[in-house]
Amino acid sequence: MEKIINQVKTGWSKDLIIRFLYVKLAPYFERDLLYFLASDEEKEKEFNKGFVNRFPKIVCATLADFYVSLFKQFGINAHKIIANSAKIPLFAIIVEGDSGWYFLDPINDLFYNQYGLKATSFGMIPHYRTIHNNYPYLIKLSKEYINELDTTLHFSYLNPYFDKIHQQLTQRTRANKFFGLSPTLNSDLKFKKLKLCNDKLINLGHVNGLFERALLYRYLQNKIFNHSEKRHIYIRIKDKSFITVEVENNDEHVLYKEEKQNDQYVLSKKLVWHDSNDEF
Repeated sequence: MEKIINQVKTGWSKDLIIRFLYVKLAPYFERDLLYFLASDEEKEKEFNKGFVNRFPKIVCATLADFYVSLFKQFGINAHKIIANSAKIPLFAIIVEGDSGWYFLDPINDLFYNQYGLKATSFGMIPHYRTIHNNYPYLIKLSKEYINELDTTLHFSYLNPYFDKIHQQLTQRTRANKFFGLSPTLNSDLKFKKLKLCNDKLINLGHVNGLFERALLYRYLQNKIFNHSEKRHIYIRIKDKSFITVEVENNDEHVLYKEEKQNDQYVLSKKLVWHDSNDEF
C-alpha cells in the first residue's frame, strides 16, 4: 500500500491525487464478513456500539475514515458523512477537489476498482435526500473530465470489452455461433459460458475478498448470461470461507466450488445431481 501511496507525484492536482488513490488502493481492502454476513440484529448492535475496525477488512465507515485521513496527508480536505436516512446508514465521503466539493462512495466502487471497471460513484451526486439537504453545494464531475483524469493517469477499463461481449453472448443465436454450437442445440450453452468465465475472466483484476468475489460472479452472471439463463445460476458464500456456483440445466444440477490453485482462482466441479434423485 505504501508503494502505491508513494507513487503520487509532486505537482499533481488534487483531483488527480484523489482519483489515483481511490482506484489504485482498492485491491488492499475487502468487506468485513463478520459484519456483512451477520444478521440485521447483529449489524444494528455493532453500529450502535461503534463499528469495529478490522482493517484491512472494512465496512463503509472504516473505509471512509481511511480515505479521509489519507487525503488530509496530501493537504486535501475531506469529511466522512452520513449519506442516507437508513436505520444503519451508508457512510461516504465528500472531498474538496480543484473546483469544489464532490461525493465519493468508496465501498460501492470497491469491486469495480478492484476488477478494472470504471467507478460508478466518483464525483456523482447521489439521489439520497440526506445529501441534497445537507450538502447542496456539491458539484458533479463530468464524464469528460473524469476521462481526462484517467487519460493522464494511464487508466484503462474493461467496460468496453464487457459491453461488447454482453451483446455477443446474451443473444442465443450469436452465442451459439461464438461457441461453435448448433443453432438448435444449446443445452451446453450455460456450461460453455461458465467455462469461458473460468478460463478467461475470473482472474482479471485484483479481487481477493470473498464478498467482492461474489460480486464478481454476479457481475459476470449479468454480463455473460441472458435473462433466462441467469434464473438458473445461483452464487453463494458458504461458511464465510468459499463461494459456490450452482447451475441448473433441465433436470441436472452441477455445483462448482471456487478454489485457489497456484495463485489463480478456479471453479472446480464438486457435485452433479438430478431432480429425480432423492439424494445428492
